[in-house]
Amino acid sequence: MRLPLILALGLLVSCQAAAPALPAPPAAAPNLDPDLLLIPAGAPLPVLQSLLTSDPNDEGSFKAAIAPFGGVVLHKSTNTIVLKAPKPPVGPRRVGIQVGHWKIGELPTELAKLRGAIGARWDEVQEVDVNLDIARRVAALLTLKGIVVDILPATVPEGYVADAFLALHTDTDGVGELSGFKLAHGPLRGPFEDRLVTAIREAYGKATGLGYDGKHITVDMTYYYPFNWGRFLHVTSAHTPAAILEMGYLSSDDDRALLTEHADDAAKAIADGLLAFLSATPRAEIFRDDLVVQLPAASSTP
Repeated sequence: MRLPLILALGLLVSCQAAAPALPAPPAAAPNLDPDLLLIPAGAPLPVLQSLLTSDPNDEGSFKAAIAPFGGVVLHKSTNTIVLKAPKPPVGPRRVGIQVGHWKIGELPTELAKLRGAIGARWDEVQEVDVNLDIARRVAALLTLKGIVVDILPATVPEGYVADAFLALHTDTDGVGELSGFKLAHGPLRGPFEDRLVTAIREAYGKATGLGYDGKHITVDMTYYYPFNWGRFLHVTSAHTPAAILEMGYLSSDDDRALLTEHADDAAKAIADGLLAFLSATPRAEIFRDDLVVQLPAASSTP
C-alpha cells in the first residue's frame, strides 16, 4: 500500500508569533489497476511452481515457488510475470566466477540441504581444489584485459548482477571411463545464455582438445541453484547471463592431467570464451529489456 507523502514545514518563529503551518498535500491515489499485482521478493509465487521448482526426477526436491530478488509484477489479463531489468553494473565489464563447492558449509538456510555436497574426488585430487585453482587463473587473465572479476564461493549474493556468470565444476564417473566437458544454463532466463554457452564451448573445446559430453548433462546442471530464481533468493539475477561448466572428469587420466598439470591451458580457454561473449554482447543489450515469462494456462490467476 502506498503511504501519503507528508511535507514537514518548519515553524517560522519571530518575536511576535509563529506563522500558521500550511496544510499537508493530499495523499497520492493508490494504484488500483486490478490487472497488476506486485509480488515482493520471497513471497509465494505458485504460478511458477511447475516451471522452475519441480525436478521431474526427484519428488523429494519440492520447494514452494517464491518471487525473486527485486520482486515481480503479475499481469493477470495476459497471464505473464515481468521481471524488471536490474540496475546494470557500472564501470568496467564484470564477470562472476563461482568456485563449485567452495565454502559449501556456509550456504544459507534456504540451501542447507546442499551443505554436505563437498564435490568429486579421485585418489588424492579434490574437485574444489581444482575449481579454485582454475578460477584464480581465469580471474588473473580477465583482470589483465580490464575485466572486474568476482571469485564467488558456493553462496551467491542475492540477485547477483554481472555481465556474465560462470560456475566451474569437475566431475567423476567413479570408474574412469568417461571423458569430456559439459555446459548448461537454466530455464526462463535472459536471451543471451545460449550465446554464452556457445562461446565457451567453442573456445574450451578447441584449446583443450576435450570432446563435448552433451549426453551426460543432468537436471542438476540445468536446475543448478544459482540459476533458479523462482526457488531461491541467493541466485544470479535472471538478466545476468549464467552458465555452468563441468571442465572434465577427474576420473579420466587425460582430463585430470589437463586440469592439474596444464591448468593454464584450461584457464586460458575459459577466459577466451568469456571475452568472446563479452565482445559480442554489449552491456546495454543485456540490461535493456524487462523479462516477460508466459505462464501455463492452468496457472492463470483469476
